[in-house]
Amino acid sequence: MNLRPVFFAAPHRVMFFAGALQALLGMAFWAFDLGARYAGLYTPLSWPVPATWLHAALMLYGLFTFFIFGFLMTALPKWVAQGPLEQRQYVPAFFLLVAGWLLFYAGLFAAPLIPLGMVVVAAGWGLGWYALFAAVRSSISEHKTHAWVVLVALACGIVGLLAFAAGIALTHPGLVAAAIEAGLWLFLVPVFFTVTYRMLPFFSGSVIRGYDEYRGRATYWIVLGCCAAHAALAVAELRAWLWPPDLLGGATVLWLSWRWQLRKAFVSHLLAMHHLASVWLGIALLLFAVQSLFLLSGNGWGGRAPLHALTVGYFGSILIGMATRVTLGHSGRLISSDVWAWRLFWLFQGVVLLRLGGEWFTELGAFSPVWLSALGWLAVFGMWGRVHLSMFLKPRPDGRPG
Repeated sequence: MNLRPVFFAAPHRVMFFAGALQALLGMAFWAFDLGARYAGLYTPLSWPVPATWLHAALMLYGLFTFFIFGFLMTALPKWVAQGPLEQRQYVPAFFLLVAGWLLFYAGLFAAPLIPLGMVVVAAGWGLGWYALFAAVRSSISEHKTHAWVVLVALACGIVGLLAFAAGIALTHPGLVAAAIEAGLWLFLVPVFFTVTYRMLPFFSGSVIRGYDEYRGRATYWIVLGCCAAHAALAVAELRAWLWPPDLLGGATVLWLSWRWQLRKAFVSHLLAMHHLASVWLGIALLLFAVQSLFLLSGNGWGGRAPLHALTVGYFGSILIGMATRVTLGHSGRLISSDVWAWRLFWLFQGVVLLRLGGEWFTELGAFSPVWLSALGWLAVFGMWGRVHLSMFLKPRPDGRPG
């Protein structure tokens, strides 16, 4: 069988396939580094730039981006009543993204290739962004607010990625720190939250009888405003004053979780995953608020626990649910047919708790929760890939295109 027509038949196929591999490659690098520094199993290697910079670049700009483009190139044209993207609009972007990250990995042994690879990634990112922009611009739909928000967030991601590349090339910690904050609060959180805000009530309404699809505008803009305020305060090194926007944002997200009726979501495993993942966003924001209040009083607390409640807890959890839903739904399979994803989701919650616990249990050697959480990530996404990767290489069983 010729796999090429099947593999390139839809944007989610190529992007999710690369994203699943990146989830393993990026974390394998980090697990290897943690095995030396945290577990003490072998002598740490000397990387061309700090390992934490490499990890942040991969996680913020390398891993989730493939899944984001795969989802948005599938869903966003539908949001604005447009037809599907053509191959010429997503295949070149895919190749540039892959080529850029391959250069990045090669840069672990030849330092100049790291920022060069990130620039190549930015070029592919720009092509993908323009394809989505063209769909939104040509639409006559009156409901394009969410589409414009994710386009602005993706544009912020390009700027952050280029700033990260410059920071690595110039060995400039300030640029790298700003790029990390931009990647988190101006790119990833707005994109993930917009998808949550738009799709979760819709998914719930299609499953829960008599469901009220709440989408109040004020709460949406409050959370986005809190993200922008967090980014500005963090870049300005005013972390002791993060607590007002983070407290407001966290309380708003948890109120939304209640309003979206989390308690009724367990009628469907995939639906429950989306609801439970959104709770992690509220928890993460409240943890950031608590950490900020400690700083205001002159004390430290929590380390990177709030950060990983956000990145591993929220992003990772929603990724499992959304990637599974899109993979099944757009491969001609029943969404309810996947029992593995539900089990993996709960296993992944243990990974989140391990990583958070690693901020308080730091002297355990080979039993370091930080190192074990990296291994847990590899186990979860390895099993997810074993079940789902082949679906991107096979024709739809229902015979439909895509």
